[in-house]
Amino acid sequence: MALQAETLVEEWLNKKGYFTIRGIREKLNEIDFLAVRNNGDEGWEYIHCEVQVSVRPVAYISKLTKSQMEKLGAKSKTSAKVRNTESIKDSVKAWIEIKYTSDKKKKLRDTLAGGADWQYWFVHGKVKDTRELDCIRSEGVKLIAIKDVLQELTQNNTEHGFSAASAGDLVELINLLNAEEALELEEA
Repeated sequence: MALQAETLVEEWLNKKGYFTIRGIREKLNEIDFLAVRNNGDEGWEYIHCEVQVSVRPVAYISKLTKSQMEKLGAKSKTSAKVRNTESIKDSVKAWIEIKYTSDKKKKLRDTLAGGADWQYWFVHGKVKDTRELDCIRSEGVKLIAIKDVLQELTQNNTEHGFSAASAGDLVELINLLNAEEALELEEA
């Protein structure tokens, strides 16, 4: 699902006028998307976007730290054991560091636009615990539901009139399905 979700997000960003670089990496450090857009007199906009979409989540977005694993008696960082609010906050802070704010991620972003003021976006699907999304938002990350991305893509309302074409066919298939459902409703 990750590849399909990223392809749709890239199409969505491109239709919104962003130039995207997908999968920028150095060794084990990867960024899903860096996106830039010139907003005229307002200047340039810089987005660091991560994508993690699940339709049937069984685990949390953020991994447990070693100390949290010990406290919960968990055997892995991705344990689905129920977490209290403090545990979620701690996991999210560590996740934010890994995904967005580490020196390694800053260095990768600086290769594109050193000193830029980057916004952090997170595109997500369904989640195991909505408190995790609340904590991510409180860390300054803009949350975007994949269903909203799909809705915008299938409404054919592009700000800039072009497509990345990477997900264009997939979007057309979704539009076809929506059109057929609409016809069935009219006929009923």
